[in-house]
Amino acid sequence: MKTNLFHSPPLLENEKIKLIPLEVTHSAALLEANHPEIWRFMLTEITTLDEMEQWVTAAIRLREQETALPFAVVLKEQNKIIGSTRLFEINRSQKSCELGSTWYSKDYQRSFVNSNCKFLILRYCFETLGMMRVQLKTDERNLRSQKAIERIGAVKEGVLRKERILSGGYVRNAVVYSIIDEEWPSIKEGFALRDRNIERQ
Repeated sequence: MKTNLFHSPPLLENEKIKLIPLEVTHSAALLEANHPEIWRFMLTEITTLDEMEQWVTAAIRLREQETALPFAVVLKEQNKIIGSTRLFEINRSQKSCELGSTWYSKDYQRSFVNSNCKFLILRYCFETLGMMRVQLKTDERNLRSQKAIERIGAVKEGVLRKERILSGGYVRNAVVYSIIDEEWPSIKEGFALRDRNIERQ
């Protein structure tokens, strides 16, 4: 893993999506993409620019501490920020990390955006960083998120009971999934197959 990974974070892109290192200057655009429903199963809730700036600043602080790589999600066709995602809990020695804190504008939920973002990040994890394991977690109540994670081929490992207290005081259970390096080639092919099917439609 490159020593300058966190000081010169990567830009990941394909023909549709660009993932750029998150900066405080993205806060206003992220707030424009924001909607209250986005935070229903998230750890906090954001309604104001000040809250968004605090959320972005906290994510950047994790990057400075060399444990996370937060991204702004950019729709290339419109050059428009439509959400955010990140790698965190990055453990160099154990070759593991977690993919999460992902949200998109309501206009781009259940669209090509999520699969493109997941592909770009997973490819980077396994083919550039040499990760052995990428973990994903979601609120046990968030069935839509679970289906999306399962659709890409991640393996459900179980439920962490009372995993975290959300900002509103709700104590959530978290469903844990993972993808390991041996599984990546077939999952990568699954992404390609879905893309080909979409092109035929």
